[in-house]
Amino acid sequence: MIKIAAILFPALLQAAGLAAAEIKIAYPYEGMTLPNVPKTFIFGSIEPSTAPFLINGSKIEVYKNGGFIAYVPISTGNFSFRGELLDGTTVVYERKVKVRQAEPPRPSSGTLYLNIISPVSEMELSPGDFINVIAEGTPCREVFFSAGDIFSGEAMPEIPKCSGRYFGFYAVKDSDAGKDGAISARFKAGFFARSAETVLKKRIKILKAPRMLETSTDTVVLRNGLDTGYMMFLPLGVKLVSDAKIGSMYRVRLSPGEAAWVEDGKVAPAPRAVFPPLTETGVIRLKKTETGSQAAISLFDKVPYVAEELENGLRLTIYYVKQHTNWVVYDSSDSFVRNVSFRQTGDNKVTMDFEFVKEKALWGYDIYYSSRALIIDFKQPACASGVWPKPLEGVKIVLDPGHSAKQTPPYDGAIGPMGTFEYQANLAIALKTQEALSNLGAQVFLTRKGDETVQLADRPKIAKEYKADIFISIHNNAIGDGEDPFSQPRGFSVYYNQRHSRALGNAIHNSYAGNIPLPDEGLRYGDYLVVRMTYMPAVLLENVYMILPEQEEMVFTRAFQEKLAASISSGVLEFFGVVPQPAKAGQAPPIWSKAKDNYQNTSVDDSIRSKRAGRARKAAPLRRRKGKK
Repeated sequence: MIKIAAILFPALLQAAGLAAAEIKIAYPYEGMTLPNVPKTFIFGSIEPSTAPFLINGSKIEVYKNGGFIAYVPISTGNFSFRGELLDGTTVVYERKVKVRQAEPPRPSSGTLYLNIISPVSEMELSPGDFINVIAEGTPCREVFFSAGDIFSGEAMPEIPKCSGRYFGFYAVKDSDAGKDGAISARFKAGFFARSAETVLKKRIKILKAPRMLETSTDTVVLRNGLDTGYMMFLPLGVKLVSDAKIGSMYRVRLSPGEAAWVEDGKVAPAPRAVFPPLTETGVIRLKKTETGSQAAISLFDKVPYVAEELENGLRLTIYYVKQHTNWVVYDSSDSFVRNVSFRQTGDNKVTMDFEFVKEKALWGYDIYYSSRALIIDFKQPACASGVWPKPLEGVKIVLDPGHSAKQTPPYDGAIGPMGTFEYQANLAIALKTQEALSNLGAQVFLTRKGDETVQLADRPKIAKEYKADIFISIHNNAIGDGEDPFSQPRGFSVYYNQRHSRALGNAIHNSYAGNIPLPDEGLRYGDYLVVRMTYMPAVLLENVYMILPEQEEMVFTRAFQEKLAASISSGVLEFFGVVPQPAKAGQAPPIWSKAKDNYQNTSVDDSIRSKRAGRARKAAPLRRRKGKK
């Protein structure tokens, strides 16, 4: 925490037995760059908490412990938040930041100008692709664009007319293969007309043939677009065919009409020049395992695949493959997989459906390559004893206290107005939850036990190594720079990703809704790394918004941490179908009681609550902070 610059006499105050007045800014931190927005939030704490407090001349509401959060106007360029504490003397603290500048204004129409604003990256394309160019310039002109020896003099219509926005496209021909060049655009010039021309330094190359790549690391992500959602996750050594590259992203051609995108740092040229990488499916063998069933699909090369959970089964799509399966060998002792069907669904694509016994649900799965086979491990539902006082006996649970210890900006996770850190709150809640679940008979493990650093990608791996039955990642929330912290009610939320995880998310959310005295932001699908795992049901919990002073104080109280632990445990019991234990005469009600405790010591003051309620509007989906994906 950065110390204040104060206009006072601290030595005289201390000699008189008085505490020195102080302003502390927890966020934004000194020198950071903020987005180009008209207003943003700032939070921290003051002492004494009862002193009048101003930021840039506006009075700021302060919580009873001295914490505050304010939503104030900012301006572009170098900007300062000036805090003033008026407690008889005057304490001044200045926090300096940078606010991104807006796009520079266009030159006046009296000055000819032309600028290519897209594409912005080097490109490698194939015949059949389109070269799309967008230019901005002096309105009401005729513009033409060229690309080295690929083409020249293609018109760029102005849309709408006299808007200064020019659009051009060119369909790459077979005869363009092997050509390259830089994109340029120019105004048409007559005998007496003035002209302007611009050249894009980024070049375009037309490939003669697709290239063969191979995944060079484990858990390689393929996206369905350049900067869009995740499509599949592949292990090391999988063959891929690429027919384009834009910037640092290769386009992978999976089948006619199907493509994906992968980062260039995750792939390397395939060591073997086998093209195209076409293999065959062979025998499918099923066998019973300790946790469910296993399917081994004979394949002679590592090729891409994607899995999709169905209502009572799993669909596997394999690319670069021909269907040549003549036998499916079932295990008579296997009571989980009921049937396997398969078909050729494209020129080089095979789809396989694994159907499960109706009475049993898929708990999770794992897909990996072994020697000449693609293996799928199907996990059946885990069994809890259901017998009190240890109803969760036989269940393994991994709790993940989100983030790791880092107390210098940029922080790993959220920070609160009083200078507390999310990783601290997450661990405290996890330890209370571990105790509660252990008392119910579960075997509970933590991804971290203290301030050690655990990488994000390693947390699901730890859960897999422990052979956990469920995974719960514990977090506390924040919002993105520029958002209004008072625009909507803010409280708890529960996230899941895989279909087999929704029941766990629903059970814990139900428990939170009945027990946690905060606004309910709902059960949500979330594309976060720790809940994307397929091995077991997994959820991510956002308990409070640490940036709000009253919620920051609440989450560090023992009573609230125990309340969270009890609510999580209640949801887990519901998920495993444990019958509630009847309360005996004179005993407290069971942990899934719907009664809400009255947290007077952690509630926002009535006056502040009233004002914030007046500013609240209907809840909308939140833009979460980065770092959890």
